[in-house]
Amino acid sequence: MGKALTVTTTVFSFVMLALTGCSHGDTELTEPGVTTRALPAVDDVREVEPWGPAGIDHRSITAGGLKRNYIVSMPAGARQRDRLPVIFVFHGYKEDAEKIRKNSGLDAADAIVAYLDGKDSAWAPAPYASTSGQQDLAFVDAVLAELEGEFSIDRSRVFAAGFSNGGGFAAFVGCQRPQAFTGIATVAGAYYQRVSAGCSQIPMMHVDFHGTADKVIAYNGGQRHATAYDSVEEMLNESASRNHCDARHEDIEVAPGVIREAWTGCDAELAHYRIENGPHVWPGGAGDSSGTVPKGFATDAMLKFFRLGRATQQ
Repeated sequence: MGKALTVTTTVFSFVMLALTGCSHGDTELTEPGVTTRALPAVDDVREVEPWGPAGIDHRSITAGGLKRNYIVSMPAGARQRDRLPVIFVFHGYKEDAEKIRKNSGLDAADAIVAYLDGKDSAWAPAPYASTSGQQDLAFVDAVLAELEGEFSIDRSRVFAAGFSNGGGFAAFVGCQRPQAFTGIATVAGAYYQRVSAGCSQIPMMHVDFHGTADKVIAYNGGQRHATAYDSVEEMLNESASRNHCDARHEDIEVAPGVIREAWTGCDAELAHYRIENGPHVWPGGAGDSSGTVPKGFATDAMLKFFRLGRATQQ
């Protein structure tokens, strides 16, 4: 008992001595040469920047020796978020970026969407284009580089979509830039035969939409501007070969008069929506008064195919 009492008394005395030392402002219990720093009253944590609103920006850029114009649609938080997908959208002949923006409704995508203006309202390599394929590709390259420098984009989710002449150009971009683009969507596409000339054989995701009553770019192919263009079947056969597909699935009616065709065993997905009695329009878009498909049909199916969501408003 005496030994235990001695130890306890010694420890108590040491603790009291330490506390007494701390009570004197001129007494420091630090090692020589060590500088002390007062802790902040509040944790020094960087404040999270709030998301900016969704927005639209009209821009110009010089590429391929030409001044070019385009529109960028940005989802909420575009400058605060990481790894955003990008969709390039190309208008039809004698149209412009603003028209395809309104008709497609792709502003709704949870992605950065770039609507590009074709020079003289056209895209190469169509016979009426005033630009070369290389000039239009340089435009695409320049816009992609600019977006990549401004935003955090996901290079594994860069897509191209287009209508009519723009659909043919989207296919051309997919052929010529397979390492920059993940997939393409073609709507009533004009597949002039130069579109697939020298096409890369690297597989490319592809979803296509075309109405059987299209009187501008016929479903079964034809000729315009003294130049032949491929039928939908010819174009799909080329895509199936490129994507190393085995066979076609059983066709599925996904809406009244709308047949979805898909292929199996592909290295990259391939699907086609055949719209019975569908005219030359973006199916379900703002400019589609045919009533052949539900509102927003092609855009919804396209985003689903690309595994992209719709933007949420902040």
